[in-house]
Order: sequence, then structure tokens, then C-alpha cells
Amino acid sequence: MLKTLIIFLGVILFLQEVKAQDANYWSSSYNPAGYLTPGAVIAFNRDSGVMFLNPALLAYNNKSSASISGSIYQYGTIKIKNGVGSGLDLKSTSASIIPQIISATISLKGKHPFTVGYALTHNPVMSYQATQQRDAKFNVLDDSYSPGNESFLGQFKRLNSINETSGIISGGFKASDHLALGISAEAQLRKQSFNSDFSSRALYNTNSVTSLPPVANAEESYLASYFHAGIKFKAGLAYDVDRSHLGLTISSPLLHVTGSASILSDNVASNIRLAGDTLNILANSRQEKLKATYKMPLSIGFGYAYDLKNGQIYFAAEYFNKMNEYNLITPRDESFVRGDIPSDGFTSSSLKFKDVRKSVFNFGIGASYLLQPDVTGFISLHTDFNYADNSLYKDGDGYTSNTAYYNIYHCQLGANLKKRKFNFRTGLLLSYGTTNKYMQYVNFDNPNEGNFLSGVPINTNASQFSVGIMLSYIHNL
Repeated sequence: MLKTLIIFLGVILFLQEVKAQDANYWSSSYNPAGYLTPGAVIAFNRDSGVMFLNPALLAYNNKSSASISGSIYQYGTIKIKNGVGSGLDLKSTSASIIPQIISATISLKGKHPFTVGYALTHNPVMSYQATQQRDAKFNVLDDSYSPGNESFLGQFKRLNSINETSGIISGGFKASDHLALGISAEAQLRKQSFNSDFSSRALYNTNSVTSLPPVANAEESYLASYFHAGIKFKAGLAYDVDRSHLGLTISSPLLHVTGSASILSDNVASNIRLAGDTLNILANSRQEKLKATYKMPLSIGFGYAYDLKNGQIYFAAEYFNKMNEYNLITPRDESFVRGDIPSDGFTSSSLKFKDVRKSVFNFGIGASYLLQPDVTGFISLHTDFNYADNSLYKDGDGYTSNTAYYNIYHCQLGANLKKRKFNFRTGLLLSYGTTNKYMQYVNFDNPNEGNFLSGVPINTNASQFSVGIMLSYIHNL
């Protein structure tokens, strides 16, 4: 009955969202340095939690158990200062209630004891939504045909929502008194919806009083959505001698199983004068049933824990291999330009949705201390370096899939109450990231005909902050 209730609650509450990051591998809680979270370790930490990051640690579980873990409340904000011009910040905030993992272990006793673990995890990678507008009168168009200041209206909108749900099954056993081995398989379903809209309009200044003045107009809209299913495998090793505990994991790249995507794009330019000619463009496309591909690189994790008299210190690190440029969505090679105009800038390549990643090395430290006979305190700090690097792309065609372009640093503080039949854990999760090299999408400070009324983007400051309260309950069956 308890297992059924846990699964039911997990499935219902997994439908919620919370904001995290989309170009960083380690989240605020579930990562090899998330020392507070049950099972979020590579080396044995004497914890009674459900071990799932290193499958070899399942061998230390000699009791069957079930667990719900998650951020019961989390608030997050992303702020891009002067995101589309001076004083025009882009800000996205969210507050959510959601458990993020349900898991259980089954201990199979006998001559060769073996422990099986399974889990359902939900990772709400990104929930970003920001809009901005500039409505002002200043010199936008050339004075030769529109003297003085023009009435200008610029609008920008960007949304990026990503969710991942995984099912994991693992097994671990003791190969000797000091050595444990394990293996796991993870099936992952990833969904992303990305929407970018920009419009910029300037009203001509004319001397005519008998007709409406022309409007210089530039619009760009792009909506990409996909789902992707894949599977990856992990091998784990744990070695223990006296007070020292070592752990090693090797995770395979994500293997493609299936995926489908769609694209909706609209580009309009009207009454924009370039070199004496008036430019009018209409290019739009809708493509469905496209192939979607999402990739994750090979990674290698290492953990070390050392037992103290009344606690433990812990260190973890993980290396993620680089990944060459590829298309998450590759559009069909179809003409989508209307009218008798040059189409060099509007080939199918401009509709692709792409990704590229540099190699990343994350690390973290943690410590536990016995505050009372049945209460243990935890603290951990870890990095979460960004893998996005736009300089690695071969060209500027298409759209990049990421919103976050900054390193993030995480802190966890919490405690565990241990009883005979259960463990209850609560803690505070803090995250902060910042950069002064965040490239604007558009710049409404200096729109003109030469840049199609989109301005000249420059680097600006961006920051991300989140705080959450995690609750975890582990029941020994």
C-alpha cells in the first residue's frame, strides 16, 4: 500500500514546474556532490538513503526501503540587466512546489546477496519567460526620407521550457569484503518548447497631411518544440578500507531511441530602405514530424569520503566530455520565402535548432556531523560550470537551445532525523550564478535600417538565484 501511495503522489506532483538551468550538468540537489540528498553520492557515506547515483552503493543496503525526495518549495529568478537596451531588463521568476524523485530498493538475501533499486526522477531543467518593450521617440530612420525623430515601438519575448523525466533501474553486489560493483540503466524522456519573438517598428516622418505615413517594420518569430527519448548506462565501483571510502562511476553517452519535433517560423520586413531600395520580405514556414535528437556526453565521476569520530568529510568530482555541434532539430530543405526577392539569408539552415558543448569539470565538498544521537547535520558546496560556448558554432545560422550562459555555485544545509523505521531529512538549497559577458538578443538603444531595426547587441550582465527547501522521507519496509 505504501509503495502504491508513493508512486501515485509522485506521478501527480511531477506535473508541476520549477526553474533551474539548461546549460549546466549539476542541479542544486541531485548531483554527485549533493551530499544532503539521500543517495546523491559516489563514495559510501554511511547514509541509509536510497543509493542511486552510484549503483555499486546499493550493495550496502541490506533492507528494503522507499523514498520521496524533493524541493518542497523553491523560488528562482533570472535577471539579464539591460537585456534589450538601457534600462530594459529581462527578468523571469517562478515559485513551485514539487517532489523530484521517488525511489525504492529491494534487498535479495541469500548466498550471494544482491540489491536492486529503481527510481522515477523529474528534473524541471528550465522555465524561463521574459518580455520587454521600448516605446519612445528618437532618430531611427535616415533623415534623407524621414527627417527628425520617429515614433518607435520595439517588443521582445522569449520563452524556454524544458522538462526531463527518467526511469532508472540499478543493481549492486559485494564482490569482496572491500569491493562493491553495480550497473544501472536510465530511460530518459526530454521535452523542450522554445519561443523567440521580436518586432520593431518606426513611423516615417513625412510632410503629407492627406495620407497615412509608411511604417518601417521588422518582425522575427520562431517556435521550436520537441520530445526525445533515449537511454544511457552507468557502471559503478565502491572500495572501502578502514575509514576511507572510494567511489567511481562511468556514464555512457545518451543513446537515441526516438524523437519528434515541429517548427513554426515567421520573418517579415517592410518599408525598410537600404542603399536607395525599399526592402519588403515575407518568409514563413511550418514543418511537422521532424526528427529530434538530443545528446549527452560521456562522463566520469569520482568520490572520496573519510570517517571522523562524529561525522564524515566528502569530496566529489565529475568530468563531462566535450560534444561537437549538432542539430537538435534539422528542418527539411523547403523554400519558405514569398515574393520575388533574394533568399540567400532565408535558407532552411536558418531554421535549425542547434547545440554544442565544451568539456566541463565540476567538483564539490561536503561534511556531516552527529548533532545528537539520532540527528545528523549536513553541509555541502559545489560548482556547476556552464558548458555553452557560442564561439564553438561553425556559423550564426539557426537558433541555439540555451538560456543560461553563466557558472552556478550551490550550497546545501540540512539535517537528518533517524528512527528505527524511517529517516526524515530537511534542508535549504541555495544557488547563485552571474556573468558580465551575456550577449543581448536585440538592442533597442540603436535600431536603424542597417541592422533591420534590431540594434547592435552587446555583452551585458546576467544573474541567477534560487532558494529551496528540500524534504525527504525514507521508509524501511
